[in-house]
Amino acid sequence: MRKLIKIVAGLVLAVVLGFATLIGYDEYSQFKYEKELLTYASSHEWKWHDRYDRIQIRYIPDAARSVLRKVNLHDEYVIYAFKNDDYSLSAMAEFRIDCQPGNEIVTSQRYADGEPKKLVCSDDGDSLRYSVTWSGENTDFTWEENLDGFRLRENFSNWNFDRLDQEVTLSKAQ
Repeated sequence: MRKLIKIVAGLVLAVVLGFATLIGYDEYSQFKYEKELLTYASSHEWKWHDRYDRIQIRYIPDAARSVLRKVNLHDEYVIYAFKNDDYSLSAMAEFRIDCQPGNEIVTSQRYADGEPKKLVCSDDGDSLRYSVTWSGENTDFTWEENLDGFRLRENFSNWNFDRLDQEVTLSKAQ
């Protein structure tokens, strides 16, 4: 009987250690993933603004404003968003790909006024960028583009812009 109790106790201990190892590995994997998101394509420190929706924030002292961003590791692009003085939203998509610094690529896509949409290579030659500004204060929409194979889709309805709006308001103080 004693031998059976020792065997059962050993099995229970092995199962507990196995679960603890799995939980520890899962926590470590999640930590590494979040660190990769926070450091992706940036030499600056980013913090979580909304961990659940994976929105990051960084305060820029020179502008006295914050910028939000969201990283899409799978498709290798980053969305940056900020608020202008009139509370309108501006955003930039940065596609991580090598390119000739300063080059401008005219895509086949056009704005409503017929102007072609352009991708611009960064000064470092490590990304193509596309910027846009929407008129008005509405942020309850999905931004979706297909710039000749450079695709993005981001639902700004899930982003909380209150902090950015507050910073715009505070910047107007005399």
